[in-house]
Amino acid sequence: EPLWTAGQGDPAGYSSPVLVEIDGKQRLVAFTGSSALGIAPADGTVLWRFPWVTDYECNVASPVGIDGQVLLSSGEQHGSVLLRFDSTASGRLIPKPVWDSQGRDSTLRAEWQTPVLLDGYLYGFDNVGSAGPVTHLTCVEAATGKRMWQKLRFGKGNLIAADGKLFATTMQGELVILEATPEEYRELGRKKVIGTTRQAPALAGGRLYLRDGRQVVCFDVRN
Repeated sequence: EPLWTAGQGDPAGYSSPVLVEIDGKQRLVAFTGSSALGIAPADGTVLWRFPWVTDYECNVASPVGIDGQVLLSSGEQHGSVLLRFDSTASGRLIPKPVWDSQGRDSTLRAEWQTPVLLDGYLYGFDNVGSAGPVTHLTCVEAATGKRMWQKLRFGKGNLIAADGKLFATTMQGELVILEATPEEYRELGRKKVIGTTRQAPALAGGRLYLRDGRQVVCFDVRN
């Protein structure tokens, strides 16, 4: 039997909910097709709501917790916002933008890959246009939304961070290894290793796992 439900009035999005510490407590943040909801995990009470409407209800990337704040980011010509929260006497929270970067000049429009937070910087894919093919790999300062660097037309893909590096895969099946630094784009290596894919890399025990529609491959990346 369900213990509780929340957000029934919102259209469904594509994002996975995440646990984020806000105001000293664990909150569940759910990204629906039209808004972000902050939910008490114990009983499903909606503590806050922030409207976030995109074309085709394409909120796909998961929210990112950043020192008690929450980043929302969407493609489809949308953008990103970093939210802070004010407490009320009733226990509810009021979300307020710390910075807001939307539209054609947005610094980050994550279409379907959740940005990676590392040492105060966000690394992610900036999608230009409505489901368009032009996607840039971008580094953004999390606290301010300032773009640090951008690799134009990198292409759509996924990435994870480990050992001071970014391991990115492109839709064409390339593995690209980068230095994780806000100073500039520093590519350490690139090779096509699998077929067409939208799957995120996985890393465990010093081994990197990649998957396409036919196979799973494993690389030892300890050295």
